[in-house]
Amino acid sequence: MTKSIETIWKNGFVNEPSLTAPKINNLYDRKSQNIVDKLRNMFSQNLKAIVLGSIFVLIMMSINGLPFLGIYLFCLMLPLMFIAKRELNKSVNLSKGQSSYDYIMNFNNWLNSSMAAYAQYYKVFYPLLFIGLAVQGIVSEDGSRLIAQLLEAFPTDIIILGLPYYLLIGLIIVTLIVARFAEALYRFDLNIIYGRQFKKLEELIADMEELRK
Repeated sequence: MTKSIETIWKNGFVNEPSLTAPKINNLYDRKSQNIVDKLRNMFSQNLKAIVLGSIFVLIMMSINGLPFLGIYLFCLMLPLMFIAKRELNKSVNLSKGQSSYDYIMNFNNWLNSSMAAYAQYYKVFYPLLFIGLAVQGIVSEDGSRLIAQLLEAFPTDIIILGLPYYLLIGLIIVTLIVARFAEALYRFDLNIIYGRQFKKLEELIADMEELRK
């Protein structure tokens, strides 16, 4: 009896050693490797951007008379460099498993684990970034003038750390809001940069799982 094309496709894909449909297997091998290479290359470029961006910010802040803010931001970026390098090394050492499906699933599992690691740090990064920028603004001449204007408009005897209490409360509330939505902000940024490739990866996995049924 003649097998249908769909049956040959499915059998060939699932049972790779038999190579019943080697062209289909090769097609998914190439698609899997292409999407992994594409994303891995983007992650590598991102690591370089973090390193160069951190150095650039440090230099520019120092030139513009804000060396402490520059050092502060550079220190905030250091853990990102470490995480990016560590996660990139993990992706290189991924096992290709027994088939292209195993390989792409190993990569997808690593990707989810990697995003979780980044998300954990960004929950700290974004609030600290806001605090650093807020402190720099407060100690600047413009910040001092703003505080003086606030005290004139809303006088109070309750001064904490040189700030009227309501301004300090406002800063704390904003910091908590930033912390609350830090992971969402990270994933929003992530989707802007990698969203198209992530969608391709999801579609590829969905196709492969459908063929395995």
